[in-house]
Formats: sequence, structure tokens, C-alpha cells
Amino acid sequence: MSQFVTETHIKNGHLELNNVPFTDDIEVKVIVIPKVDLAKMSFPEIWEVTKPIKGNLAADIIQEREIR
Repeated sequence: MSQFVTETHIKNGHLELNNVPFTDDIEVKVIVIPKVDLAKMSFPEIWEVTKPIKGNLAADIIQEREIR
């Protein structure tokens, strides 16, 4: 399964993606992760912000780096 990572904005409750490398009319799974400035947060704040994220983010980040 191929993956595509991009950044965009949610505006008025809508998410729009342009120039994605997939064919039209294909089913996809979308995971929305809000960006936060972790450098400005304390460790307890970081823990609270990232706690609800399911899955293994470390493995996902490593995999993304290997692809690039």
C-alpha cells in the first residue's frame, strides 16, 4: 500500500487535497493530525496532546524517513 503525506488546512470544516498521486474515484483512509509546536510545550502538555493518537507514531515516522 502506498502512502502520501502532505500538509493542508481545514477551512469551514472541509479538507481539500490537490495533486495527490492517486487515480480518481479510489477509496482512501485519511488520518488528520493537528500540527502543534511541541518545542513551546512542556512534557506533560506534549503527553496530553499526543496521548489520543492511536498507533505507533515512532514506527510511522521511521518508515516515512526511509521512503524519502
